[in-house]
Amino acid sequence: MMRRGECWGAAVRRPDGTIATTHRQLPEGLGRWRKIPLVRGVLALGETSGLGTKAMVWAAKERAGQDTDEGYSKTGLALSTVVALVLALGIFGVLPAALVKAIGIHGRFTFSLTEGAIRLAILLAYSALLAASPQVRRVFSYHGAEHMTIHAFEHGVPLQAAHIRAFDRRHPRCGTSFLLVVVAVTVLAHAAVGNPSWPLLVASRILLLPIVAGVAFEAIRFASRHDGSWYGKVLMAPGFLLQGMTTREPDDDQIEVAIAALEATLAAPAPVPSTISAIAAA
Repeated sequence: MMRRGECWGAAVRRPDGTIATTHRQLPEGLGRWRKIPLVRGVLALGETSGLGTKAMVWAAKERAGQDTDEGYSKTGLALSTVVALVLALGIFGVLPAALVKAIGIHGRFTFSLTEGAIRLAILLAYSALLAASPQVRRVFSYHGAEHMTIHAFEHGVPLQAAHIRAFDRRHPRCGTSFLLVVVAVTVLAHAAVGNPSWPLLVASRILLLPIVAGVAFEAIRFASRHDGSWYGKVLMAPGFLLQGMTTREPDDDQIEVAIAALEATLAAPAPVPSTISAIAAA
């Protein structure tokens, strides 16, 4: 799945070997908010989660040959999204701070650095655990195919597997890099709060998330626009290391699906030219 501005496209290979594609517009009325610094990062985070769910449901139906929405109610999807959000906030947001406070670390920066180290460890352990699954490794190969195909498009080369294979499977506008930048930004944001009481500790980890997401998004945006400079490369280096875990070298069939997703995304009407970003692999 890929996104371009206010539209997105996706592709999936059916059991018979054919490739199904779709492209759709994002909800109207939010266009102006997507242009405001910091706010657009929060909005992008929420939209990416929702689009990923929609794309997976669409892909599952295409692979199963379903033409109805049976088994994919809006209520069920909303509930699944809420549960996933609560788990993410609890495990990735609140748990590290709770562990550090329970250990008894009190120094403002020591507290924040230890919390950040635990949060990074959780992220790395989660990525490594996912990579241990053969099914997820295949998804990671599609992830690599998306990035390589976007690189090829951005460099103006023919969208063919032989040409696409020459490009890096890592990309500066990847959500994996975004997560790593979030970890770094939280260290600074939480250092400002220090080691407060339990209620304030939990509240700060939740309420500061939109600010952290907004700053992280702007950092990724800045780095991707200056990827040829030394400071852009420094900003992207940690994310690229993590993408080494969340991407794999794709085969030609996977690259073919990525090309179809890109072409579907480009076919969607967009009000202004926009960059292409990979969101999820189907």
